[in-house]
Amino acid sequence: MVYIKLADGERMKEENRLGKYRIMGMLGRGGEGCVYVAKDESLSRLVALKRLWDGGGEDNGQLGREAAFLRDLRHPALPVVYELFYEESWYLAMEYIAGISLHKYIKNRGPVGEEQARLWAGVLLDVLSYLHTRETPVIYRDLKPDNIMVCRDGSIRLVDFGAAVFHSFGESGDAGMMYTRGFAAPEQQKEEGRRAWADERSDIYAFGRTLCYMVTGADPETASCAAFSPSCYNPLLSAELETIIARCTMREPEDRYQVVSEIIRDMDGRGRLRKGGRKREFVRHVEKQVFLAAGGSGAILRERGI
Repeated sequence: MVYIKLADGERMKEENRLGKYRIMGMLGRGGEGCVYVAKDESLSRLVALKRLWDGGGEDNGQLGREAAFLRDLRHPALPVVYELFYEESWYLAMEYIAGISLHKYIKNRGPVGEEQARLWAGVLLDVLSYLHTRETPVIYRDLKPDNIMVCRDGSIRLVDFGAAVFHSFGESGDAGMMYTRGFAAPEQQKEEGRRAWADERSDIYAFGRTLCYMVTGADPETASCAAFSPSCYNPLLSAELETIIARCTMREPEDRYQVVSEIIRDMDGRGRLRKGGRKREFVRHVEKQVFLAAGGSGAILRERGI
């Protein structure tokens, strides 16, 4: 009898099975739960099973809403979500993405050239545009090399939506938001007298940090340069790309790019915004300006968690 070790040290009771899924091994674990690779024996395909929540019964509306939101996402660079089910714990069955994390890829091979980085950046920008321009925008909140898979064909996929949230103007801040040091925007980190919050510009900050990691291989949490300038690590980078990274990663959100299409424009058209995305980004930008005017200042905006 084979048992799979869980994050809390428990063992599965029914050998290495969860309903129609046969567990083959663990892919990883984190603050949101464990992830296993399994085989769906009814369809003879590999899936990624994410263990989300332990105990509390089968009725959990919040998990149902989150699963429904994930199932509605359709983008070539996002994994397909198949189902949410309960088997003594909650599990999310998703498309299995074969490959290696961007973090491990860079650690093993070193930083990539600017041309490759621009190609991958174009994919990430298109995904962010897709999320940010939905009717109710989705803020990913945890963009980092560990959540980007480099596939065998050289393409990349964005995985792990454990930290993603819907975002509407007027929402309050998040008292206990998860974040990754070195990649998360400053506003995502709770400080005395200020709640943590995130919007599209927070994802843009993380995109800039991730792009910088691609072309330098330097961990932003331990980098020796005070301003973390990419040229300290790779003097062959174009001034254009270095300027883009710098603007993405400004400390104050109002000093960064406000929408993804602005980054794509400055990358000389090497990225492509999906159909309809520009119109929605424009509307979103106007909504933000109206709210800013009504709130009176950026300080009020930050206080309200917008």
